[in-house]
Amino acid sequence: MEELTQAIYHYLTTATSSSFVGQDVAIISHWEGADNLLWRVACGGQEAVVKYYLDAGQARGRRQYDGQERFHGRGLAPQPLWFDRYPTGLSRQLLVYRWAPGVELDGTEERQLVQMAQAVAQVHGGDPTEVRRFSPNPVNLDYLWKVLHGGLPSAQAWLQQGNAHEFANWLSAAAANAQALVDAALPLWQGVAPTPVHGDLKLENTIESLGTVLLLDWELFGIGDAAYDVALFLAFSQSVVTTARREQWLESYLAAFSQPGIARRIGIYERILPFQQLLYLLHGLRQNTVEEADLLRANQSFLSTTILATVQRSAAALQVASIIDEEEIAKLFTPGFTRIVP
Repeated sequence: MEELTQAIYHYLTTATSSSFVGQDVAIISHWEGADNLLWRVACGGQEAVVKYYLDAGQARGRRQYDGQERFHGRGLAPQPLWFDRYPTGLSRQLLVYRWAPGVELDGTEERQLVQMAQAVAQVHGGDPTEVRRFSPNPVNLDYLWKVLHGGLPSAQAWLQQGNAHEFANWLSAAAANAQALVDAALPLWQGVAPTPVHGDLKLENTIESLGTVLLLDWELFGIGDAAYDVALFLAFSQSVVTTARREQWLESYLAAFSQPGIARRIGIYERILPFQQLLYLLHGLRQNTVEEADLLRANQSFLSTTILATVQRSAAALQVASIIDEEEIAKLFTPGFTRIVP
């Protein structure tokens, strides 16, 4: 890390693409994010954050710069300074933006949650013609279901090969109910235009700075579905925000953003998302190699509990009986089972 910190310092002070070139720069601190490394620096009496992308930096960095550039003037994001696709002396992309002092939202204070909901509503109310890229998230329910449905045959074949027949049969029943739900709900999306979306709404991606809630980590920013953006936040926040607070958040959001059928569309996504999460968990298990078997078994208890809980949420959301138990899930961890099925 020390060597890379020196490389970042050298870039900031010498690269022609750096706005700090030729000036005194001080490295204040550094930390690690998800697929990125970050430094807090000071230059010319102001502080900034240098974000160094470790994966997909060209797309993620460009999206984040665009999102913050679009909304920092409304007080919704830190001001971006520059994005460098080919930083001199470095092997990956980086983004530099103004440091904003603040604290992460903890999900217990109503005032903060209301401000966050109103901030999200402002993003969704932005002009989509001014946004250059689509978010990598689904742009509507039809797109999401086509992606999920396309992965079902291989998941079911994998379960059958591992003798997890009850799980495979339950997955088929849940998929049938999900298909019926999607077919009935698709008219709600007719004529609804996509909007700007943040793409990664989580409490950990927000801070309260000087009395204002700012949205951070705009790496998935672009044109997308406001209802999916909101439903994803509500799903991710279940473990840290009470049901009552989530309902207050949604009420505040709906009071600030108007779009035909938005509340019903959020509700449909909330019923589909547990099934989506389950399929992602099963896909992750299928990617494990023989070399990773020991690590997988070491985490079996946690993974089994997570899978069972996700099955139960999916069953409740899709109104299908939950017949999967810990014994059936244990079959997913038998030697040789967790392998990729073409």
